[in-house]
Amino acid sequence: MTYFASDFQDLDNSGNIENFIRCLELQQSLDLYRYYKQKTFEKMQLKPGDSVLEVGCGTGNDALLLANYLGEMGKVTAVDRSQFMLNQAKEREKNSTTKFEFVLANAEQLPFPDANFTAARVDRTLQHIAQPQKAIAEMARVVQSNGWVVAFEPDWETLVIDSDQRSVTRALANFWCDNFPSGWVGRYLFKYFRQAGLTDITVEPITICLTEFELADKILDLSRTVEKISEQGKISQSDLTAWLKAINQSDQAGQFFCAFTALLGSGRKRYKENSNITNRHLN
Repeated sequence: MTYFASDFQDLDNSGNIENFIRCLELQQSLDLYRYYKQKTFEKMQLKPGDSVLEVGCGTGNDALLLANYLGEMGKVTAVDRSQFMLNQAKEREKNSTTKFEFVLANAEQLPFPDANFTAARVDRTLQHIAQPQKAIAEMARVVQSNGWVVAFEPDWETLVIDSDQRSVTRALANFWCDNFPSGWVGRYLFKYFRQAGLTDITVEPITICLTEFELADKILDLSRTVEKISEQGKISQSDLTAWLKAINQSDQAGQFFCAFTALLGSGRKRYKENSNITNRHLN
């Protein structure tokens, strides 16, 4: 059975990619996700005719939204390391008048020349990359002078779940966080943007609150986390069963609550008077 924290790294070989698609579609449908996505779009300061890079495009929903800013003269280049996801995205863009290009590639080594895009954006993809700093450096490399790099990434150490059973709750939250290749990436965005040579950097926390267990379970894989930690024997089955029972009782009483904080980072590539000067490709 798939596990969102660890299995997003290799979707095409996960054995049940439909689960991931359903999770992405659910998140796209939520107002609290639409809110932060709109903020990421605004941070790029796009205008008609621009060329934008979307890193980790998934099913292509965000790429289509970006097309609304660019018009017929603009272009969206969508990158993903899953061919299945790229195929999904291609199907969705057929009715758009904006130009699209879909590229199978790793974010840590983008197959584009220096200063190729007006702006670049990544959304909840860096958490699934072992070396996200390389991806940010690559995004900075391929963006033109004065262009913006924007990232929205969680810091899973901020996950809170209302429960009286502190030790079990802490263990489950830490297990979820530590199964991501980069579960702390949100807190590192400022540093990584500075290391990439970006300027005018801002990092804004956005907290997402969930008050229904069913919804939280679909997004945060809570039940599956209980199963995974049980398999490793780190917590007794009786304690895990009691924790899950109490959570369900809290939900039935309308008192369930959990939340996590993600960080919205943006930075601008330094302006260079000599446009022939380019950044060194980070290997």
